[in-house]
Amino acid sequence: MPRRRRYLQVSQFHLQQIDRQAWLLDQALSAAQLSLMPFCPHYETCAALQDDIRRALNILNGRPADYEEPHQAPLSGA
Repeated sequence: MPRRRRYLQVSQFHLQQIDRQAWLLDQALSAAQLSLMPFCPHYETCAALQDDIRRALNILNGRPADYEEPHQAPLSGA
């Protein structure tokens, strides 16, 4: 039985699935954080998980790990 071919990067199909699931997890973490007191261990853990997911998605999308989308002002026309 032949082996499956291995690639260096995640396919666009799988990347879209990962992005969708990460977005859903981010929404759930944000909702959970609203019910927690700030600076408690659970609150900090949710924030750390969101940061780790953001870093992982940046790398998978070919961006630097610490990349953040620039802020767009409401009247900037963008």
